[in-house]
Amino acid sequence: MPVGSAGSVFYVMGAVAAAVGFVGLVFGANKLLSPRDPNTGKSEPYECGMEPAGDPHVPVRPRYAALAVLFVIFDAETILLFAVATRLHGSPTAAYAVAAFSAALAFGLLYAWRKGALQWRW
Repeated sequence: MPVGSAGSVFYVMGAVAAAVGFVGLVFGANKLLSPRDPNTGKSEPYECGMEPAGDPHVPVRPRYAALAVLFVIFDAETILLFAVATRLHGSPTAAYAVAAFSAALAFGLLYAWRKGALQWRW
């Protein structure tokens, strides 16, 4: 079949229709088969059998959020660095690219350290 023929378009439309139909079937089965027994215990934010100790909507300190974002960024970049380093195979260009990436990581860590973003102050 040539690319772009009517058969391939109908195949994709059929696959999309099957996917939408399957999702509708699963949601319909959930609606029909799920138990419905609403009570006040199930309306609580945490259904663990204990009364909540306070307001569930407590503000998060921006300091904690900044530290968490720094952790996620450096953690993900370090994992990517190891993934790239395993694929170098002795290429000097790739080694220079990894060195530049590592230098950027080191600069970012030094900047965060100098700004005091890594210190935990209460």
